[in-house]
Amino acid sequence: MVIEIRELHTLQEQFHARMIFDSVWPSSNETQITSNLLQAMVHTGSYLVGVFDGSQVVGASFAFPSIEPDIHLHSHMTAFIESHRDRGLGTLVKNHQWSWAKEHEYKSITWTFDPLVRRNARLNILKLGADLISYHENFYGNMADDLNNGDESDRMMVRWDLTPDEPTPRWEIAQPPYDAELIELPADIVEIRRTDPDLNGRWRMQVRAAFQEALGSGKKVIGFSANNEYVLE
Repeated sequence: MVIEIRELHTLQEQFHARMIFDSVWPSSNETQITSNLLQAMVHTGSYLVGVFDGSQVVGASFAFPSIEPDIHLHSHMTAFIESHRDRGLGTLVKNHQWSWAKEHEYKSITWTFDPLVRRNARLNILKLGADLISYHENFYGNMADDLNNGDESDRMMVRWDLTPDEPTPRWEIAQPPYDAELIELPADIVEIRRTDPDLNGRWRMQVRAAFQEALGSGKKVIGFSANNEYVLE
């Protein structure tokens, strides 16, 4: 597997990214992002790359400038076709974003992820060393794509500081501090969402309530445990 990450500038190149996004988040009545909006955002400085395995486009990532609470890059979508998931490509793309953002003099990158998805939590906290800064209940409202439809779109906001020379990974916390709060996650919420919507809903409410109470009392996520739990102090 020879992977190359390339910026996508032309309408024809951008079409491949749109097809990746729409294939990962399929919807019967809408596209994830229209061609005219994507062209306008890329033309005015947004980040759009394709991930190529040889000549095949297997993934894409899209980010745009943001000014709240300060100027930074917000990474909105990153997706891969099924055959190329869980193969370390997410880390490659994030490192490419890091380099691109530093070259364009950004000081940080933000993005959101579903706090119930364990593999994304591990990537963000451990491999990338990013900070989890806020929890947002039903952030996007109802999402019409087949993957998310019927579930509430709670999201964790992540902030990645770009001031170091390179990303600083974290180790798993083998022995959490005695006074730490631990928030448990299911092994595979995507499969649970598909097979048992009621159980998915109970996990959603349980994790939401735990985060809202913990963050509301001033606690912060300090890491991820060896037992796949968020660790807060």
